[in-house]
Amino acid sequence: MSSQTPSPADVLDDVPATNILRSAKRRVLAALDLSVLDEWMDNRPGRNPRYPRSQMMRGLLLCTAETKFQFRELEDCFGSVLGRLICKPVDETPVLSTIWEFWNRVQPFIQRLFDHFVQLLDELGFYGSRFVFDSTHLECPRTVGIGAWAWDSIDQTWVYGYGLLVAVDCASDLPAGAVVTQRKQHPETATLECFDRLRVNTTVTEVLGDSAYDTLEFHKGCIDYETLPICTYNPRNTAEPLDIVFRVEALAEEHDVQLDHDALRAAGSKEMHES
Repeated sequence: MSSQTPSPADVLDDVPATNILRSAKRRVLAALDLSVLDEWMDNRPGRNPRYPRSQMMRGLLLCTAETKFQFRELEDCFGSVLGRLICKPVDETPVLSTIWEFWNRVQPFIQRLFDHFVQLLDELGFYGSRFVFDSTHLECPRTVGIGAWAWDSIDQTWVYGYGLLVAVDCASDLPAGAVVTQRKQHPETATLECFDRLRVNTTVTEVLGDSAYDTLEFHKGCIDYETLPICTYNPRNTAEPLDIVFRVEALAEEHDVQLDHDALRAAGSKEMHES
């Protein structure tokens, strides 16, 4: 007599939910309120989806949390015991074409959804007020025609994909601002955009960055909103470099503002080392 593999629905009846949702990230995904997507996305006649957008987005977040990125892995993740428990599909789990269609439709709302998450976390008190700026590579297949080649100085190799500029909270290590760029070496406009999103979503008193963020425009933007920029000074081919560690030291001297230089350098070196 051949044994029949039980379906995820059958397994759910026998396995306590607390055993499956044992990790913090899974519990957060199960409890996360994503109903704003159902409000934001188009609900005109003929556009009513079979699966709620909030549940589809929850499934994609689950795939990301479980590091399932390949097409078939996405479908399997939605249909797994964990996927059915967290996403709660109405009838049967969505097929790959349905997942892909949803991803194409939701892309214009991703930045707005990210900002929404940050604001929720801020209301719950997850963030401090000191953030560090940094950028990294987001590799993607070469078949994605809008990517770009960039040199990874850490791994000493060329990588294909995008860049990601991110502002991370020094207290919790949670991202609070992010901008996708064509490559890791991003223009200053991306830095200013990331800072603008950050200050709107949460309270910022200090930002830290390496010499790549030592630009007058970025410092001016921070100071205009009463945020202290602690970015490593970059002389940039200056014939007579200043005797400073952070650009803000020179700005403070210009405006006759007293800084605790020892505390400033200690804070900058500590946080940049930890980041």
